[in-house]
Amino acid sequence: MTATAKAPRVLLLLFKNGSVKRANRYAAYAAERGVRVEAIVADGQRWGSALELHPSVTVYSLAAAENRLPQVWLYETLVERVLGGVLRRLDGRVPGSAAAARLHRKAAGWLRRNVFWRLYGPVRHHAVRPLAVRRLARLDLAGTDRVVCVEESTVPLGWSIAKRYPDLTVTRAVDPQVFADLPVTAPLEPWDPADPDRRRRDPYRPL
Repeated sequence: MTATAKAPRVLLLLFKNGSVKRANRYAAYAAERGVRVEAIVADGQRWGSALELHPSVTVYSLAAAENRLPQVWLYETLVERVLGGVLRRLDGRVPGSAAAARLHRKAAGWLRRNVFWRLYGPVRHHAVRPLAVRRLARLDLAGTDRVVCVEESTVPLGWSIAKRYPDLTVTRAVDPQVFADLPVTAPLEPWDPADPDRRRRDPYRPL
């Protein structure tokens, strides 16, 4: 790649926090070779314990959009926030309110795992896909060289992108070796997302 050549641009698609390590390995290899790496992440649900994406990646977040979905908003508002908020306000004022609040937290956690996720989990990627599709114009994908579906759940979104941008390479191959012929132009410092003293990355950008 010459000094005047346009740097390759890659967009990663991630809906599950378990894909972050894979994405980080890909991004670090590509970024050292001058590749511009971006990512769309569905970080609205089950993302609290996720590792951070590498600082070299510009990350676009679907969290706010997903959390406004009717099924998500209604569950969290009615089951968790409203009742939980009432019990917290009663704490110390009404006998037994503290025990009731603890019971509510346990019950809410059980309901989230065994009811909410059993119903929402299998269809989540279908619910999130149209949120991303409606926002694709903000990313100027015409200037992107490759879209990588880091996990199977992002394949429907990849199909939607391929239909809208037929000249764009959309792939399931999370293989940074496609850039092996590019020289290392920007060596990266070692970065461990689990290191509490690591350099903090820029916040994810709402999409």
